[in-house]
Amino acid sequence: MPMYEAVELAIKKMQAAQTRLAEQLDLPAIEALIIVLEGLNHQNDDAFTQLNQENRKFVRQTLKESDFNALTPEQKRQVLQLVLVATMQEDQLQGNYQVTPDAIGMWVTFFVEAFLNPDQPSRVLDITAGSGNLLATVNLALQQRGDATTYYGVENDDTLITIASGVAALLGLDWQLDHQDALADTPDLTDQMDVVVADLPVGYYPQKLADGYQTEMTEGLTYVHHLLIEKVAQTLRPGGLGLLIVPAHLFESEQAPQLLKYFQSEDIYFQGFIQFSDKLFLDKKSSKALLMVQKPGADAVQAEPVMLAKAPDVGQKEENLNFVNQMQTWLSDNHLSH
Repeated sequence: MPMYEAVELAIKKMQAAQTRLAEQLDLPAIEALIIVLEGLNHQNDDAFTQLNQENRKFVRQTLKESDFNALTPEQKRQVLQLVLVATMQEDQLQGNYQVTPDAIGMWVTFFVEAFLNPDQPSRVLDITAGSGNLLATVNLALQQRGDATTYYGVENDDTLITIASGVAALLGLDWQLDHQDALADTPDLTDQMDVVVADLPVGYYPQKLADGYQTEMTEGLTYVHHLLIEKVAQTLRPGGLGLLIVPAHLFESEQAPQLLKYFQSEDIYFQGFIQFSDKLFLDKKSSKALLMVQKPGADAVQAEPVMLAKAPDVGQKEENLNFVNQMQTWLSDNHLSH
């Protein structure tokens, strides 16, 4: 069976099982998906046992027919990603639940691969792991080239960390997942990470922090993505790199001066800001960019110049090739590639 047909079949069968579960158990699509992931992992969910025999048989048979286990790890990730995207749309979940698109994950992976030396063990953290798609994208790419990497994920949403755990198990990936608020104290992660990736949530952090964050506003609530940028710097080892997906209008908000002030401190190097094509987003207001920050120390230097660029559209082959070459030269010039 051709590759795309195998992927299509797996998606169709998983969604059929998911729909039956959602209808029979009166569940949101995302909770039905958790039962599907557990079924594929040969785990029995308590809710599953509430189905009558005929429906249990249908779900088991449909998941068997998906032939999910016959797919390659990358095909499995694509199937899980597409089913997740459809689920988010069906349940009309808020923006912070959305899955990181592959066109963005690809660029994050490019910079991670450039930065990490495959011959040395490394630690990679997704500080807002969500459903795990971004971490899986990076993990599978590094695994393919033989890196000895330990993977960590932090996520405060119960449902999302359950899905991330299921995704890791189905892809045969070993992640150390931590169910907690990334802005709460994470002493075991501090100063240890070679790379931190994240698709940062956007909005206000609902409380004041006791730690005295430099990005925190003196009055009112602070943007959570500003606080998380600072938290990322704390979790990086000296010289470690943060690759963070942030709003494209990061420097245009009323709180931007506070963030820019932090970028001028001795605690962080602001290395780059790469905007993605607006075509990747339904609404121009929700367009994203890749923020590159580095922790001072080791052989880190402030990039000269700071990389401010716009990534070409996915379909523009020649432009993308030129852009990659330009990035490789800049990374090399600024000690950001191994």
